[in-house]
Amino acid sequence: MSSSIYLCLLAFTLCYVVARRSLVAGLIATIAVGYLFGITKANLPETGSYFLFDSAVLGFFAARLFRPMTQAMKLRVEGLRAWMEFLIFWALVCFFIPAQDLMIRLVGLRTAIFFLPFLLIGARLLPEERFKLALGLAALNLLALGFAGAEFIIGVPHFFPVNKATTIIYLSKDVVGNTAYRIPSSFANAHAFAGAMVATIPLVAGALLRTDKRRAHATLLILGLAAAILGVLLSAARLHFVALALIVVVLTFSIRSKISYALGWLVIIGAIGLFASSEARLQRFTDLRNADLVTERVGWSVNMNFFELAAKYPFGNGLGGGGSSIPYFLQNQLQNPVVLENEYARIMLEQGIIGLLLWTAFIIWLFTRGKGDPDDPWNQGRRLAWWGCVISFASGVVGIGLFVSVPATCLLFINTGWAAARQGVPALAEEKANAPRTSMRSKLAT
Repeated sequence: MSSSIYLCLLAFTLCYVVARRSLVAGLIATIAVGYLFGITKANLPETGSYFLFDSAVLGFFAARLFRPMTQAMKLRVEGLRAWMEFLIFWALVCFFIPAQDLMIRLVGLRTAIFFLPFLLIGARLLPEERFKLALGLAALNLLALGFAGAEFIIGVPHFFPVNKATTIIYLSKDVVGNTAYRIPSSFANAHAFAGAMVATIPLVAGALLRTDKRRAHATLLILGLAAAILGVLLSAARLHFVALALIVVVLTFSIRSKISYALGWLVIIGAIGLFASSEARLQRFTDLRNADLVTERVGWSVNMNFFELAAKYPFGNGLGGGGSSIPYFLQNQLQNPVVLENEYARIMLEQGIIGLLLWTAFIIWLFTRGKGDPDDPWNQGRRLAWWGCVISFASGVVGIGLFVSVPATCLLFINTGWAAARQGVPALAEEKANAPRTSMRSKLAT
């Protein structure tokens, strides 16, 4: 048995055992495997390595996904659960259409449904669980920044050998006049790194805006937030920089509780801006000032080919037929390969016009869930999560990989579940209601 298979079994077992004891600890363990997935796959380029994160997710799901929900939890997820079931059902229908090889369809099915249960996980998290998750993400961001800093100083090749698993990394030597690589940290590529950093900001910042935290927790959250911002700059991913800039604007206007929060935030942004201004390798985002370059880049993704492909493949090119996330050892089995750098074009190519309409309807429904509970101490964080989802889903128009990025997609769906959950449902109402009855039964029994 190869080393990668042992690693997959270890990841499954670890996440299963940890998640059995604690939902949050299981989530952090699973996401930690996602943080280390890229560098592990690169240094152990075996077929089994591609399933390392999937194994961790399966372990987590096996331990947590099928546990009974309280009545309060059912109320919070009722609308979201229906949408998730619709999306899974249509993907399963598409799976049985034999337009692609079975293995390609299996990969496409994984892309279409595997991460969707994280929507329910995000909606079910209790406030204290969310706070602990934010602390874990802050610590993981510091770990990722450590890898990124080492690659920045001594070079990416010391961490990622040249092989088929690192092709994207070595095609991305386009920083400072094509003299430096984009920094992937411990992720599969720079875009996966930046996407994960952006997706952590709503939870980390939301926890930081709470007034009932300890000083040590505040320090960790501040460092984790700064690590996320620096990580996006180090990755040199322009699309994620735009997403970061928009979230920073929303966060800035969300700080209303204390002037010290606003001043501290300005100090963080000012220090990072000063550092970035002195290092050319952190300034790839300045290319966005070139209107012709931006127009050309957007034109690659938003063009008439989308409508031509919709007319040619109204029922899709088969699951996996969009070409995204197909591993190199299955590329030769892909029939009629068509790729357009647009996540919604990929959905249309794999699930047809009906699948695209379902996803569009779900996203519109999500955007109508903006009203929060003013008395909720997490209301500012949830507002950040809502805006983060809006920005992320909008970015899918000019890029691909939004729903297949490890572990950014899981984090995005956790934020989506949080933003879409029914508000005004007291998290512990059922437990409090049950406590007196349990006590009365005990008294009667004695």
